[in-house]
Amino acid sequence: MKVGVVGLGDIAQKAYLPVYTQMQDQAEFYFATRNKEVQQSLQGIYHLQHMMNNLDELLAAGIQACFIHSATASHYQLVKKCLENQVDVFVDKPLSENLTEVEELLDLAKEKKRILMVGFNRRFAPMVEKLKAQKGKRMLFLQKNQIANDSLTSFEIFDVFLHLVDTAVYLLDDPVQTFSSDIRETKQHLETAILKLETKQTTALLTMDNKSGAKLENYQLSTEQESYRLANLTTFISQKKTQEQVETFNDWENTLVKRGFYPMVQAFLSALQTRTVAGLRQENIYPSHKICAEMLKQVEKK
Repeated sequence: MKVGVVGLGDIAQKAYLPVYTQMQDQAEFYFATRNKEVQQSLQGIYHLQHMMNNLDELLAAGIQACFIHSATASHYQLVKKCLENQVDVFVDKPLSENLTEVEELLDLAKEKKRILMVGFNRRFAPMVEKLKAQKGKRMLFLQKNQIANDSLTSFEIFDVFLHLVDTAVYLLDDPVQTFSSDIRETKQHLETAILKLETKQTTALLTMDNKSGAKLENYQLSTEQESYRLANLTTFISQKKTQEQVETFNDWENTLVKRGFYPMVQAFLSALQTRTVAGLRQENIYPSHKICAEMLKQVEKK
């Protein structure tokens, strides 16, 4: 099975290349980037056999599926070209910042009967799965803080806050009925973001501070039986009355497993073999994009 990889920037090198090199027994990987220095560097480090310049060259080589790790602005055109050429696709989130394009690509994948997976790694993080498994969710709190981050609001909502939104949508057991948001910004640069989601049984509150004193990502969940906390995707704490139980990973566990990247890529490769999508955890990815788009609309109205 020939599998292409488009885009070999920072995220691809840190989060995906180490995974691909461990899975070369499952697929023959063909890589593409226009950056000649990156080509030479990665071929030297990983001894990559197939290195090309762009998607067209990958398609000419006969790839059957493609991982897309390029800039968000290029996702629409690259994903569309793959689907039109009967190539299955894994693409980094977001699928697009344009909701119409998101709808079009999802519909095109169905029309062409191709797999289209958006890479929300937290859906595959083992400790997030422990939260997902809890029944009777009452209150859900998701918090992400960054240090001295000075980026445009439009970028931050779809590049970073989308992680919280999608994690909440994934963890909730029934559809979101209403939501409201508040965004503070300085000269179109995000300061803080707050989002409240309401379902029939659960209230979820999401917050992000772009200029806090520490970088962290913490989740809390309460049910009638217990309360749960998850710190930075790695430390799971359950509390029932005064009793606490702490669960962490073994020291030897790979970070890319802890953060969901390894199992996410494995799920995609397995789906290519079985032609079933049940294990891709793609339910409700459209609402995640839609909520972020609506948040930015509210900012524009101010």
